[in-house]
Amino acid sequence: MHLPLTEQDVLARGGWHPRYARVLAVASDGDYGFALTDGNGDGAELEEETWMWDGDAWEAGSSSGAGPLDYLGPVTSGGYVDDAYYAFGHSPGHQSVTIEFDGREYEVPVGRHGVWAFIKVRTDPRGRGLPTLRS
Repeated sequence: MHLPLTEQDVLARGGWHPRYARVLAVASDGDYGFALTDGNGDGAELEEETWMWDGDAWEAGSSSGAGPLDYLGPVTSGGYVDDAYYAFGHSPGHQSVTIEFDGREYEVPVGRHGVWAFIKVRTDPRGRGLPTLRS
């Protein structure tokens, strides 16, 4: 087993300038990780990033624009990488949200920027759908 993906991993290995970028939320499960990053620190353009453990360290995978923080809703079911499905959202004023995925519920903390992130490897081969927000 290895350490989970951290904000420091994202800044150090993701090509972001640590003086300007801020990681709004990060999550990992097994060999898969997800981060929502504000590259300029102003909330104008967020990046959703997938990460994979390469056996020695976390490596950045795909990256896609997620729009401005002001337009980020309570839940965005971003998609998947291999068997790991991710979602993220903006829930200011909440300490946590409940995500339903793969027949289970997960309590996910909301970070200091009011943003949360979730990623989980699907364990039920008959499972369908993306992670959804319960509360």
